[in-house]
Amino acid sequence: MIRRAMIVTALLAFLGLAWMVGEWARMNFVPSPTPIQVPADAFVQHPGYEAVTSKAVEAFDAMPAGRQQELLGNLRENLARLDVALASLDQSRLTILCIGESHLDSTRRFVAGILLPRLTIDVLLLEASNDTLPGIMTKVKEGQGQVPLLGADIAAVIRSAREANSAVVIAGIDESESQKAQRVHRKQGSRDLSIAGNLRSQIRTGKRHLVLFGALHCADQPNWMYRRIRLGEHRVRREEITNINVIGEHQDGTVEAFLAFIDSVGVGRRNFLIADTGSLDRLIFTWFPGLTRSFLRFDAVIVFQEHAHRHSRAPP
Repeated sequence: MIRRAMIVTALLAFLGLAWMVGEWARMNFVPSPTPIQVPADAFVQHPGYEAVTSKAVEAFDAMPAGRQQELLGNLRENLARLDVALASLDQSRLTILCIGESHLDSTRRFVAGILLPRLTIDVLLLEASNDTLPGIMTKVKEGQGQVPLLGADIAAVIRSAREANSAVVIAGIDESESQKAQRVHRKQGSRDLSIAGNLRSQIRTGKRHLVLFGALHCADQPNWMYRRIRLGEHRVRREEITNINVIGEHQDGTVEAFLAFIDSVGVGRRNFLIADTGSLDRLIFTWFPGLTRSFLRFDAVIVFQEHAHRHSRAPP
């Protein structure tokens, strides 16, 4: 009897340990870093989003011809050629241009190679604190090929800004260590509140400021930096401030699905700027609800080609 009890106890302990191991694995699951094997020329490289495209194409095909033409006209009107749209943006009256990015090398290359050479700016504000920016600037000055900032090279961005605008002022407006320490000690405030305050201290009358930050900070949503500046900075009128989300064509599954859809219906665009995301036909956000996050939280959106492939219709 005692032996049987010991066996049962050991078995229960083993099962309990196995359950705990299983729960730990479930709670700490990390997806495999092995990339999905898809053709390099595939529109959709995020698994599962092919179905989103297929459903949108089916819905489009089921619409009356007149409604189809209305939607196509809306897309062709709003998905502007990048070179034309950037020229128009540069001629507009802007004091603050908040560029949202995903801290990826492909985005930084686009900003350095395509965006900055076409824009006149006086002040470039980066997601670095005044503690860390001097070290970054020293490395750039010394000629280092790549200088990381938040995991992606920033050297080309800094050099491009200076080549296009020789007198540009470059500053870091991220929360400093001392600001963070004070915030933690007081148990009030937030990182974005610190960033917004740092940005305000850098605003120069009559100058154009380009803020290169993570997309969430530049999104127009409560408590984040851009919303605080848009609503609380009275030196800048609404028409003088705008935010743009810069997205590579393969950085988001919904964007991939949307690109595959517009190609299927005959709107061949690979590099484009939507100057007013609110002007897009509302059906687009019904068929591609993920775009409400990446498009509608921004006044404008740039989608750019990350690499050459056969389905591209326009060079970057």
